[in-house]
Amino acid sequence: MAMTINRLITILALLCIALGVEAKKKQEYPHAEIKVSYNYHHLALRNDGEIITSDYDYLLLANSENSKYYNHNNEYIDSLESTPQGRKLHNQLMSIGVEQYLKNGDDSAIPHYKGQIYVFKSLKDSVTSVYDTYGLGEQGYYDEPFAEIEWTIADSTKTILGYECIMAEADYHGRHWTAWFAPEIPLSDGPWKLSGLPGLILDAADSSEQHSFIATGIENSNQVMYPIYQPGKYDKMNRIDMLKAYAAYRKGSAAYSRAMILDTPDGSKVEMDAPLQPKSNTQNIDFLETDYH
Repeated sequence: MAMTINRLITILALLCIALGVEAKKKQEYPHAEIKVSYNYHHLALRNDGEIITSDYDYLLLANSENSKYYNHNNEYIDSLESTPQGRKLHNQLMSIGVEQYLKNGDDSAIPHYKGQIYVFKSLKDSVTSVYDTYGLGEQGYYDEPFAEIEWTIADSTKTILGYECIMAEADYHGRHWTAWFAPEIPLSDGPWKLSGLPGLILDAADSSEQHSFIATGIENSNQVMYPIYQPGKYDKMNRIDMLKAYAAYRKGSAAYSRAMILDTPDGSKVEMDAPLQPKSNTQNIDFLETDYH
C-alpha cells in the first residue's frame, strides 16, 4: 500500500508541475545564469515561548540583471493553488498525505509551507521586491532600494564550496551582518535581501547567531525565473507595517486558535487545559529585521 501511495504522489506531482509550466509558458520571463542552494538556519519562538531551531532550503536564481530567492516547495504549492485543476490535485495530495500520516505517523507527504517569503531583485532598477505572509491567510508585498545596505569590506578570507571568499560587514534593519562573498562569481547578489558586494554572497550570519545563510551548492542554470503566482492576493504594504502586523499575529495566534477550537458549530463543550503562561523571551528571539519595534 505504501508503494501505491508514493507512486500516486509522484504522478500527481508531475502533473502539477506540467500544469504550472503550461500556465506560464505563453509569456517570456528572464532566465538564470546560475542557481545557488542555501540553507537558512534560524531560531524562532513557538506560541508558548519555547525556542525552536529551524532549517529551510532556499534557491537563488540569478543573472546579471535579475534574481529570485524562494523555496521550491512553497512555489510548488502556490502553483497548485493558482488553477482549478491544481487545487483539485492539491486536495488529492492532502488526502493521500493525511492517510499516510494516520497509518505510520509520517507527515512528509502532506503539502505544507516552509516559510513563505519570495525575494525578487532588479539590479537594473536597484529595487528589491518582497512577498511574504503577515497573518493567517494574509499576504503582502513591498519594494525597497538596494542602497539601504552599506557594506564595509575587511581583509579576512575563507574558502566556501571551493571559492575564496572575502568578509564584509553591514548594519541592516536592526541587525549586524557578517557576510562572505566570492569575487570569482561576479554577481552582486546573495541570499534573502543581502546584496551589493562585488561578488556573490555565499555565507552570512547576524551577530546574535539567530539567523544565518550558507550556500550548499552552486551550478550553472538556464532555469526560468517565473514571477509570483496570484499576485492579486498580496496587499501592497509598508515594510514596517507588515512586520508589525505579523508580530501582532504571532503574539495572538495561540489565543485565536484556542478560541476557534472552543467555538464549536453545535455549541458543544470542548475540554481543554488552561493556557500556559508563555515563557519569557530572554534571548530576544526576533525576525530577520528588528527595526519595526
